[in-house]
Amino acid sequence: MSRRPSWRRVVPAALALFALSLTLVAPRTPPALASTPAVPSADVLTAAPRDRAVASDFVGLSIEWSLIERYMGPTARPAFVNLLRNLGSGVLRIGGSSQDLMPFEPAAPNTDEIITPEDLRNIRATLDQARHGHDAWRVVLGTAMAPPKDTRPFVSPEHARTFATAVRETFRPGQVIGIELGNEPDLSYGTAGIDGYLADLPVYAAAISPTRAITPNTSEDILPWQQIHDRSVPTRWFWNWQQILDTQSPVHGSDHFYPLARTCVNKPYRCPSIPALLSSEHLASLDYQVAVHSTDAAQRGLTYRLEETNTAAGRGADGVSNVAASATYATDMMFHVACPQPPREPGSNTDCRTGGVGVNLHNAEVRAFFEPEEGNGYYNAVNYDPSPVIGAPTAQPEYYALLFFSRFVQGSRTLRPVDTGTEVQGWRADRRLVLINKTDHPITVATPPGIADRLTPYDPTGAGRTLDAPEVRIDGQAVRADGSWPGFRPRPVHRGTTLVPGEVVVISNHP
Repeated sequence: MSRRPSWRRVVPAALALFALSLTLVAPRTPPALASTPAVPSADVLTAAPRDRAVASDFVGLSIEWSLIERYMGPTARPAFVNLLRNLGSGVLRIGGSSQDLMPFEPAAPNTDEIITPEDLRNIRATLDQARHGHDAWRVVLGTAMAPPKDTRPFVSPEHARTFATAVRETFRPGQVIGIELGNEPDLSYGTAGIDGYLADLPVYAAAISPTRAITPNTSEDILPWQQIHDRSVPTRWFWNWQQILDTQSPVHGSDHFYPLARTCVNKPYRCPSIPALLSSEHLASLDYQVAVHSTDAAQRGLTYRLEETNTAAGRGADGVSNVAASATYATDMMFHVACPQPPREPGSNTDCRTGGVGVNLHNAEVRAFFEPEEGNGYYNAVNYDPSPVIGAPTAQPEYYALLFFSRFVQGSRTLRPVDTGTEVQGWRADRRLVLINKTDHPITVATPPGIADRLTPYDPTGAGRTLDAPEVRIDGQAVRADGSWPGFRPRPVHRGTTLVPGEVVVISNHP
């Protein structure tokens, strides 16, 4: 999609002072709901107020066990540590489908196909080196929990106990948030179903004790939210969250979400494209899922984290997941996890009292586990070096979304959606105004004076591509080859800001 500089839409939005008079989305009277107890309602949204609107370690990465050496081995670690330190504090989640396929072998030589104490030491070294001042990274470690079969004969409570013991022997207190039991059990439990899972869950939780469990780690169907709400389609375990959380109280409720899928035979709703990725339809499905499940967690005194997410299931889609639009999507998506706007009840959560405490963008090999030399998943926020050298990991478009969000939104005490009166999406985070242009044309918005930082599509070929540009920049800056960030370079703005397609702008009203 090319930039169209010959014209600009100019819309006189009445946006004034940040602290007092930014136009908030006005709450509306929620419509009557069907008899569905898990759907969030206005009185439930006050169930568990948080001390801050956006957690101080909101951003995160999810990495398969099969890629530990590629990101955190001795030759890759220095640059990866820099990439983490750029983000301040955050959460690493180590797992995914690989955690149900790779056994922990305490005495075996280290390879890509097993988890060993060397892998744990590499993760520990990464966390130690990423710590800087008050900023620190913590980790969620996944282990197998699924019905045994030929491809995973090792799976058992005893295996989980052995893994948990090694974790406690390796990491410092406070570095490990918990152990995630199984990946997407709504898929892996197959014929055993929810009953089999609920029978196993307390047994495995006892096996890893005193380390806390993280559950249910479910993978939700890629469906319109209306169909989920009406229960007109099978949804695997979407409506079993309350039952699962009541069976075993975890550290927090964890969930997965992909708006699209690389393969979509006979399912056009799932087909990947830039317009579909940036559509309000798919964002509404995210809002619905986060609102329902974060409310389920809050009612039990738990937090909610979207521990695995990205643009398209199946390791992403070329031309969608690895272009500038993915950074635009990821930035917008993080706001909606922190402050979901339930499509069934417009205006019911404009105070952002409910929502998630974080997001982990998933990273994997392009095709299959144990074949890292084939290259990176299209959706990777950070690309590993697929060569035998295993050199420095490199920042991709979605990484810049994490960097932008961590610098300007993470840790905010207040968060509010803002009605800009245009197609531009708006949010207020403390005394900053964030504007997101998800359209394919430039838009000018009337704004207060201040200083502006910009996440902007970047086309090194000079062809003027925007949403489909292969790279992005923040304030014209790129992450260095060693993973370090040269710094933000905001520029003053007066009473008017133009956003090119795919651009995200934050305006601060202080020097």
